[in-house]
Amino acid sequence: MGAYPQVAAFIKSERPARYPGLTIKYVRGADPIIKLLDEEEEVAETLAIDKWNTDSVEEFLDTVMVKQEIQIEDDQLLTNEV
Repeated sequence: MGAYPQVAAFIKSERPARYPGLTIKYVRGADPIIKLLDEEEEVAETLAIDKWNTDSVEEFLDTVMVKQEIQIEDDQLLTNEV
């Protein structure tokens, strides 16, 4: 991760704990990426984040994770209707 100090700073901070669905895996020699999974836990999209800074990673996760939380809440509202 030495070649990607901004991504490393995000990973080593307390920020990843804010995202319960986030899993960090280290793969030696691989560039940093984010894999977005669908409902079946299959990879739906892969994004290269090697040029992202710490704030960009956090902003992206805030957007994606919030969107998923809203959808879960909406689904619960629909299933709770009588």
